[in-house]
Parts: sequence; structure tokens; C-alpha cells
Amino acid sequence: MKDKKENILLALVEKEDIESFSGFLKERGFATSVATDGARAMDMAIDDPPALVIIDLKLPVIDGERLFQILKNNPNTSRIPFLFISDAHQEIRGFRTGTDMFLTRPFQWEELHESIRQALAFGREKAAIGDKDIQGNLSQMSLVDLLQVLHFNKKEGELVVTSFEGESGIIYIKDGQLYNAILGEIEKEKALFRLITWKDGAFEFRPKPVNIPKRLGSTTGNLIMEGVRQIDEFEKAKRLFPDKDSFLKTRVNTTTLPKGLKPIIYEILFLVEYYPRVRDLVDHCSFPDYEVYTTLMSLINRRILVEVKKLKEEKEFSEEFVSPTLAIRIKEKVINRWADMLSVNSGKVFLVATSDELIKEFILACKNLPDFHINKALLSSDDGLLLGDVGELRLYGGMDIVLFSIPPVRDMMPMIRAFSNNLVGVILLWDERTEGSAAHLLESRKEILSTRTVPVLYVYGDMKPLKSSAILKYRSLFNMREDETVFPLYGKKGTVHRLFRSLFDNLTREDYIQGAMPAT
Repeated sequence: MKDKKENILLALVEKEDIESFSGFLKERGFATSVATDGARAMDMAIDDPPALVIIDLKLPVIDGERLFQILKNNPNTSRIPFLFISDAHQEIRGFRTGTDMFLTRPFQWEELHESIRQALAFGREKAAIGDKDIQGNLSQMSLVDLLQVLHFNKKEGELVVTSFEGESGIIYIKDGQLYNAILGEIEKEKALFRLITWKDGAFEFRPKPVNIPKRLGSTTGNLIMEGVRQIDEFEKAKRLFPDKDSFLKTRVNTTTLPKGLKPIIYEILFLVEYYPRVRDLVDHCSFPDYEVYTTLMSLINRRILVEVKKLKEEKEFSEEFVSPTLAIRIKEKVINRWADMLSVNSGKVFLVATSDELIKEFILACKNLPDFHINKALLSSDDGLLLGDVGELRLYGGMDIVLFSIPPVRDMMPMIRAFSNNLVGVILLWDERTEGSAAHLLESRKEILSTRTVPVLYVYGDMKPLKSSAILKYRSLFNMREDETVFPLYGKKGTVHRLFRSLFDNLTREDYIQGAMPAT
């Protein structure tokens, strides 16, 4: 059995208008009914409420505006959208912006079709919107139409959108205003605009209080208009953009860039060191995709960036360098070993280095680890000492290894205990140029290990090869145990891989907690 066609009531006077509208709507799959005076139109609307009323303001017996007032105040017809037509625009008392529409002759028929489509979208959902969940398919109602419905009805709750591939996003709405959008690791405008591009999938609106801060800085109408504009512009210009699987390299010294450039430029030039592949950079940049691509295109044209099809080195590690079995063992051992862990879903590793540059170099070396994420805001900051989360490694089963930078300065010592919640390891970094500051690393290690006995890893960050004599020197300097290793940050591939595996092996050793720590 075929679905019943939506009926549109034509409350029109002119025979030409009736014929034109009837033919136009029937070609697009709508049913129509006709009334040539206001009294007849009122009877028909109350008897069988239509999906939409197209009405001439000059309707006889009961004019169009008066009929609108009657039907708008009747509970059975109050949700019907009206599309008014006239020779000239005029004010209509009670006109509902976003629900009702006004067209002047002569008509642009394609614009008329869009107006009818939007009006029907509002009317289609109003009867069900109440305080109940709304569910549907994006193929039947676009996300743009649905957001407008929720906006004009001043709804509050969570709109969950799921693609047929299983990807899911959430849009938070309060009093009809868009507060935030989240899609995987991204949020705000970037996430909202990506969701708007989805043509297939399912949606569900769940009415509930929204108690999050407003992260979207514009009005709902402006956000939707800007999202649609960027999507249209992207489609027009996408052949000019760099290929998603290309790689980017900087051609200039980014430290010499002048002040006052757009924030997106600084962010892109920072990220390209960590994510040289175009698709990865676009995913990790906080700005909307269209803005990222247009900025990349501009930087390439200005020869600040160069696009290459392939880099000599891509991923160094297998996607499962930490297997699900090992990840589960790590989580179990951490839970069993430290009963005071505030959360079993997160373990903290202190990074203590003789310079902030070494921290950044270490994070750069970690970039190809599967499921590794950097804190670009902190790493790109020029606020002095690097203190805080600089990256995290997400393991199977919901266990995150958070890398937390701690400056090796005396003034920080009293604060270390406050940052030691969930501590599971320490990584010390130095190079030949700064080895004179190694005493500070020793002090930091002593203070940290006084709060919790955890594995300590030692990383030499110089570009020069690490000779045997240097290894012996550093082993003595740090009073390392025989089973501990100096890891060179540069040199053979897989250093960071081996370093983390050493950390995880230590965490899962049955006897580690009884193992003697080096003298400090």
C-alpha cells in the first residue's frame, strides 16, 4: 500500500493561480484540495486538517488574514503552516516567523518549492514534537530542517544523529539555541558543519535539561546559514584543494612568521609538524573543514607549504602495538597495584625534561602511535613553563595514558604531589646541550618517587648517535639499575614504540611493586 500523499489546501481566488499551483504540486507528489472563499476553506481545514494552507489574502467571505486568525487559534488546526500570497508585502498579525511564509507575485517557482518544503517540514514535526522523543531518517527530513523546527519551537535536549556506517554525533539545544555539537573528537562549528553534510542516517531528539556551557558563538539561524554556505562553497572548490592523502611540508622557518596573522594559520603551521598528512591535519585542526582547506590552499599558493604525494616515512608502528590483551592486563594491574587511583580509566606519566623543546620533540616522535592525541593548545603556547597534559595514548578497553609535562625546577617540587593522582610512570628527557641540568632531573625523580613507586624511563634527545661511552656516563649519572635502558629519541625506528612497551612491561610485571628503586 502506497503512503498517503500530503494534502495542501489551496484557498485561492484566481482560476489561473489554482491551475498553476495544482499542476505544480501534483507534479511533485502532493495532493491538493481547493476552496475559493474563506468560509469553505475554514470548513475544509477543520474537517480534515491539511499539511499546509496556501492562501490568498483577498479571499472573499472571510479574508485570508481573518481565516488565519481563526485556524491559528483552533487547537485542531493551530499547527498548520500558512503560505500567504499577494501582489505586495503586508504585515499579518500573529505571523509566525519560521513557520509561516509570504510570497508576492510574480512567483519564482523553484523558490516556491523550497518555501513549501520548509513549511511542510515545520508542520510535519510540530504535531509530534511536544515533550516526546522525535525519531526519523535524514533521507526524509534533513538535519537543517530539523534544527530549524527545534529552534522555532524553543526546544531543549540532545539531538543524536547516527550515520548508516555507525558514526554518531550529538547536538545540544537549549531554548531553541544550539549550544554545542560533538562528533567523535571534534566539537563546536567543525562538528556541526560535518553533521549537516550527512544525507543518510537516523536522528533522535531526546528532551532533557541541558546544563553545559554554550560553545557555539553565534545564533542558530546564522550557524545554519554559515554551515550551508561552507558546504556549498566546499563542493564548488574541492577540486582545487590538496588531496586528502597528500602530505605537507613547511618551506619557511615558522618561528619567523610575523605577529597578527589569523589564528588558523598559526594552528595549521603548528599541526603540520605532527600531522603532515592532509586528512589527519584537517581532522585535528579545530577550525571547520572548509576554512582549513581554503587556508591550506592559500599557504601552498604562497609557497609557505608544499604538497607532496608521499613522505619517506609514514607509520612506524602496527595498529596493534598494544594488543587488546595487553591493554586489559595493564588496566587490571594498575587497579590491583594502586588502590588510591581516582579513576581506573586514566593513568598519568610525568614528562620531566631539561627544556620545553625536548618535550615537543618527544611528542612529535609519538605522533604516529595509533590512537595518540596531542594537546595542541598547550604545546603551541608561549606562556613560559610547559605544565600540563601534552598528549594521551588511548588503549583498548577505555584506558588512557596521559603524558603530563612537569618542569624540573625547585619551585615545582611542592606541587608535584598535587599532580601525582593516577601516576603510573615517569619519563626523564635530556640532551648533550642541557645535560648540565641533569641534577634537576634527579631532584624531580626523587620527589616524584617519594609519592609513589613507579617505573622510570630515561630518554636521550640529541640528534647525535648515542655512543657506548655516553651510555655508561648517563647510567652512572642517573644511578640506573642494570635492567634499565637509555632510550635514544633519534636513530633507529621504533624507539618510542620500544619505550612504551618497556613502560607497559614494567606495569604488568608481577614483582615490580617489590622491586628496589635506585638510590636517590
